[in-house]
Amino acid sequence: MKNEEKLALAFILLLSFSLSAYSVTSLHMRNINSYSELLLAKDAVAGKLSSPTPLLYQLTAFVYSILNSGSTGFNAELMLTIAKILPIIFSLLCVALFYFMLRSMFSEIAAVGGTVLLVSSLPFIMAMGSGFYTADALGMCLFTAACSAFFLFHKSRNYLLLLASALLFFMSGMSWETGWVMIGVVLLSLLAQLAYSWGKKFDEPLAHGAAAVLVTFLLAYFIFPQGNVFSDMKTTNLLAYTSSIPLAVVGIFAFISWLIGKHRRRSEFGVFAASFFILSVVVLLFHYFPAALGIALFSAFAINELLELKNENLALMLFAGTLFFVSFLFSVNFLDTNQSIIASAGVALTSVFIASLYRERRIVVYITFSVIALFLFSSLIAAMISASQRQDIVGSGADEVISWTADNLPDNATVWAFRVSPLLEFTTGRRGYSNDTEFARFILSNDSAAFLKSRNVTHMLVDTSLFDSIGTLKVLANNTRVRIASFIFYGRGMSGGSLYGIFVSADGEVAYVQLDPITSNPVAGSVRVVTKEGNMRVVPIENFLSAGSGRLVYPQDNYKVNLFNLFFGQVGGLKQVYASSGGDIKIYEVVD
Repeated sequence: MKNEEKLALAFILLLSFSLSAYSVTSLHMRNINSYSELLLAKDAVAGKLSSPTPLLYQLTAFVYSILNSGSTGFNAELMLTIAKILPIIFSLLCVALFYFMLRSMFSEIAAVGGTVLLVSSLPFIMAMGSGFYTADALGMCLFTAACSAFFLFHKSRNYLLLLASALLFFMSGMSWETGWVMIGVVLLSLLAQLAYSWGKKFDEPLAHGAAAVLVTFLLAYFIFPQGNVFSDMKTTNLLAYTSSIPLAVVGIFAFISWLIGKHRRRSEFGVFAASFFILSVVVLLFHYFPAALGIALFSAFAINELLELKNENLALMLFAGTLFFVSFLFSVNFLDTNQSIIASAGVALTSVFIASLYRERRIVVYITFSVIALFLFSSLIAAMISASQRQDIVGSGADEVISWTADNLPDNATVWAFRVSPLLEFTTGRRGYSNDTEFARFILSNDSAAFLKSRNVTHMLVDTSLFDSIGTLKVLANNTRVRIASFIFYGRGMSGGSLYGIFVSADGEVAYVQLDPITSNPVAGSVRVVTKEGNMRVVPIENFLSAGSGRLVYPQDNYKVNLFNLFFGQVGGLKQVYASSGGDIKIYEVVD
């Protein structure tokens, strides 16, 4: 490798590390579902899982057994640390291998640009980021390694690399539910590339590689469970890749121009890149993560072709359009639509004017690096905004409750809590009952504790965040009749010489409650509730009840479901045995 390439790769790895490791010191994992997978890894340590055990759990158990050798008892903190660090390692390997893959397919600049776009894309950060322990991270890393080995084989004609590629593809199929689908995407793209080159020059190594991928795909399809990858179409996945549209348009424009003979394509694998891009977007409708590679790959192709443009006016036009689009996506987060259009137009025109001062071939290089830098800046800012808005999914007071549960509940206790049962089970060793659908049905009903006893549940955890999750609970319980408005304290404000407390709901409603200026307690009277559309209604303060610290609950239509009664009444067969210091979380025991 040249020094410039080493520097570029070091920059990309440092970028990946800084994005994936920023939450490694957080107390909890970023995704509550990760604790469910950690429980399976814990079973793998104890040898309880049936064969074959998924690779992620085997790897976690292997690392844990090495680091915890000679110690007795289960070390939950050590396994949690391992589960946070592994995705960082996966992300570093993934981007390094992707860089070498692009380098063997396109130019060095295109490889840097495509890899930067992959690293800074929000889906990649979310799936490969620290604290997100999921099979997808390992599966995508193995898949990228397989693709990289394949194209290195094509470049060097070393069939040992082809064997390694087939083995890595097979292992990626074992690792995640979308593995066999993505192997199929590679296979179809290779066949498209072969069909294109058939009449010109037969590419024998590429044909051998396609045959190896075909065998691997058939083995992966028939051996491993297929899951429900295509069960639900999720068009919202497309929104995660909105910022990739400009370079995708450039790539499509370059590809069509080459097809009609108006542009001489630089890359040997343009057909593969186009096919992989199209198929990955189709998969994107069902799973948000796999398309990250396809879009980054096609973006690298677009950058590669952009360097070949001879028409400087066309390059400036593409540059202006890309700048406007990305600037608008960024500024619309802070300004209204009209202001964003004006600001984005100003950014685009100013940058194009500066670019037009360049002469000869330097203008294309300037534009290419500017586009890469712009996308890097935009993606990083979007990731930072997303990270700053992300709250602890477990909630305040959870550690206090976990500590109490570990010290006070019997070892054979079975705890039922919405969403966090796996966390409690992993951290405390107490069994967890994790059927959230049944939990929602119980919490929104008037059933007695006999419902819990029939499921061998000994203790039940509830917290005030359930009032904010009432919409999710209703969907799970298929009960749309219950209406409970919940408001969390936001701050204080003055109006007309009076002190008001400002409370905000999860739906965007704002409640203004007059407070006593000395005690800060609510003053008898009415509460003004303003919807996010600007409509206002007046509700007597007596209709609101306080649940936990800084939370007001309004049971519209006076529905007295279990959720409401557990905080303000009583449910038959349940005895409160613990409440957090702020009253936000309570634990009940199922009694006779």
